[in-house]
Amino acid sequence: MKRYSLQLLLLLCVGLLSACISESMDSQETPSKVKEGDDIPSFTLHASDGQEVSSTALDGQVYVLTFFDTGCPDCQQELQVLQRIYDKFHSVIPVLNIPRSQSKDEVQAYWSKAGLTMPFHIPDNLELYYQFATRTIPRTYIIDEKGKVCATFTDSPIADFDTLEAILQEKITEADSRRGSVNLSMKFRVPAMGGSMDEYYFRNEYVVTRLDVYFYNAATKKFFTKVVIKDLSDAESTYNTQYDITYIFENFRLRGGIYDVFAIANYDYSPDKVENEDDFLNMIDSVSYKEGIEANIPDNGAVMTSRATALIAVNLIPWIDKTYALNIDMERVMAKLQIGVAQNSFQLTHEGKKYADINITNYKLVNLNRQYYLFQHKDSLPTFTAQPTFTLNEHFTEYKEEGQQYVVDPFFYQKTTNTADVNKPHDYYKYWYGDFNTDNFASMPSANNYGYAYILENTSFKTYQKNGYSPGIIFKAAVNPVFVYLYDPVLRQLKEENRPEYWPQTIYLYQNNFYGSIQAINSASGMTLDELAAYTDNQLKTYGIKQCKFNMGVYETYYAYWIQHRIGISDEMEPMEYGIIRNNFYKIHIVGISGIGHSSIVPEIMRDNYPNSYADVIVDH
Repeated sequence: MKRYSLQLLLLLCVGLLSACISESMDSQETPSKVKEGDDIPSFTLHASDGQEVSSTALDGQVYVLTFFDTGCPDCQQELQVLQRIYDKFHSVIPVLNIPRSQSKDEVQAYWSKAGLTMPFHIPDNLELYYQFATRTIPRTYIIDEKGKVCATFTDSPIADFDTLEAILQEKITEADSRRGSVNLSMKFRVPAMGGSMDEYYFRNEYVVTRLDVYFYNAATKKFFTKVVIKDLSDAESTYNTQYDITYIFENFRLRGGIYDVFAIANYDYSPDKVENEDDFLNMIDSVSYKEGIEANIPDNGAVMTSRATALIAVNLIPWIDKTYALNIDMERVMAKLQIGVAQNSFQLTHEGKKYADINITNYKLVNLNRQYYLFQHKDSLPTFTAQPTFTLNEHFTEYKEEGQQYVVDPFFYQKTTNTADVNKPHDYYKYWYGDFNTDNFASMPSANNYGYAYILENTSFKTYQKNGYSPGIIFKAAVNPVFVYLYDPVLRQLKEENRPEYWPQTIYLYQNNFYGSIQAINSASGMTLDELAAYTDNQLKTYGIKQCKFNMGVYETYYAYWIQHRIGISDEMEPMEYGIIRNNFYKIHIVGISGIGHSSIVPEIMRDNYPNSYADVIVDH
């Protein structure tokens, strides 16, 4: 019995040993073909996460390369060590784990069983392994930034965590000290807005007097340096069909590396240093535009930023001791509204007969954000229960409609779908829709002239938008009826009165005719409304009646228009359809009016039905 046990033990030992060596047991050649000081052989691999990795792409970086087999006990031990190395260094040092001859499915099964999270890399065949050695695994190599092997480890002994950690720390320090600099020039570009604009104004509006450019280590996300460029008014400006303005800045030297780059223009509150990239991206301004609106671009230029995802992992290493031109495309944090009317007076007609003139006299922007993100955020929003922690990859990528992603404003996650539950709306908005008043109305320019305003981005999910959280415009207009039907109590009949001095303080529109009282409407319609009651707009709406009240020499009416960022041709409300998106140009041009508005300046909440959203104001934009 003991003899059988001994035989079994010997067989197990032979089995375990065979898992740690190659098939070339009889070979007399040296198992290692790549030694310390040698150049790394060229290779291309496909990682388990779908990324392609090559020796060429890794030039200039320190990295770890290991060959293994999941059935090898020494390999199993080494893989746990490498997982710890990966956990500590993966943001700085790539760790490449290459099975000598196993399939992706075999390795994935072991990875799941062993709880490993680092990627692995599948070679096309055994030829890659044979470039390094003829036998023996595990086999671990450390390669320096020049592509040379600086340390090798096999199974006798296998590399422990402390040894690998010490070597890698040393090599990182050496690489940083040897790395040269790049002569970096920057081209600050304002993209062309297309040929749809009826006036060319971008060159004056994209003045740059200060540019702050932040460089973060792309691997560690730690702050590296900040470059400040001032007095740019005399910088060279060029124009082509793709860009309206290009500022070309003089060269400066920057140490070679791989950086995430972020630019902010004309911003007075840029910090000198924010240690972590995520903290930097989450900066919220609460000073520059606290009123939510600017009448004109400031003399020092509007605040602009680059797109947060545009210059990620910019690799300057191949450009060491050379010149590299960094193109930075900027966008304003504010949108521009152009507001005007096609004619000074609009006629209301029915069956070819005019019954009133409408003169739009004033306008007021409402629901304006008073704070904003320097860098635009988006999110996919199935629910709205908590404010997210914004990260670069998840919340700064390009907007894609099919993903139901929404650009979000700074306080969006603190709002509710019930407007009555909003906490301190004035903390969020200037001129909030629930508190309109007759102050701060601007005069409407005469026909074919325009008023301008610059406002912060304001977007939110459809449910919120329909509850009054989208930016809009309230138009105030004067109603001038051709005549008003007055009720003669003596003759008990209606009479036309075209002299305004005889009209009452409140007049009513019913079936395209104006009446001086509810009694007059009862006489004309046969209805039996309470002639002594003071009706609200909503109460009269059920009877098809609208009212106008006399104030400051005119009969006033108000129209509400919710500004739309149209992204498609469908009449259905789509993501971001209602709202203001930064850096965009909105032309609100009233070309017609189909009826009178409301006697109150509190507008109705927007509806899904597309035509009704115009509140009877026909807008071309």
